[in-house]
Amino acid sequence: METIGILDKLRSWVVKHNVSHRCVNSLLLILKTEGLCVPTDVRTLMKTPKVHEIQNISNGSYIHFGVENMLLPILEKHNAQINISDHILKIGINIDGLPIAKSSKSQVWPILLSILNFKELPNKVFPIGIYHGSKKPLSIEEFLKPFISDLMVVLSQGLLIKGTKLKVEISNIVCDAPAKAFLLNVKGHNAYFGCTSCTEEGTYLKHRVVFLGLDSPLRSDNTFRMNHDEDYHKGDSPLKLLPINITETVCLDYMHCVCLGVVKRLIEFWNFVDYPDLLMIFIFGKPLN
Repeated sequence: METIGILDKLRSWVVKHNVSHRCVNSLLLILKTEGLCVPTDVRTLMKTPKVHEIQNISNGSYIHFGVENMLLPILEKHNAQINISDHILKIGINIDGLPIAKSSKSQVWPILLSILNFKELPNKVFPIGIYHGSKKPLSIEEFLKPFISDLMVVLSQGLLIKGTKLKVEISNIVCDAPAKAFLLNVKGHNAYFGCTSCTEEGTYLKHRVVFLGLDSPLRSDNTFRMNHDEDYHKGDSPLKLLPINITETVCLDYMHCVCLGVVKRLIEFWNFVDYPDLLMIFIFGKPLN
């Protein structure tokens, strides 16, 4: 069983209680005077990277932390070269925008990465890059350029963990509908040709665009890369540079499509006032009586 050192305990304590840097530095000084082998500065303790260049891009600024920089330390610590089968590291990518405060238009667009086949790191998410501005990034090419360039190197060369090379594969790219359309550089989900799964033309019905057809041709990686549907594509997507099947890897968002879509609509249709037992079954799985 791995022994947790004092430095790891201190790092966990700092993160858990959101301790100020001044307070941590004072504690480190006390521990140092007592003969413990600890650094004298919180930045050394937390392994804060010394240099990260903030780039000015259209509508805001962007900082890139790097795929290898974020993954290597944690993979080496947990001996990923031993615990990952077939030496293939499968990753998931998520990109979305979120407001910082209700009182302003300030927002961030983080590029997040997770490891999907390493049980020693459940639910671990790594920020690879972060955009900040008063509006979303103006250009998807400019926004994703540092990330795509960095990721292409990692995909082609792999990650070297204590002498063992791990191959890196992209399992999925998950975004909600607006962010997905932005990444793919296609029409939005409420456009007449906005379906990312098939070529069905939408119909305007009851103040919304709906897709009524059931047998329209499906979109494929080949037709997407060729910009086959002029009514769907707005331009080229940087994701074309990645060695992935775009239409399968950039998957549908279950939370928005099902939980906040179909299920929410069903709840609105069901009359729980007249049928209280139905409400109990929906919440608890069985009537209370």
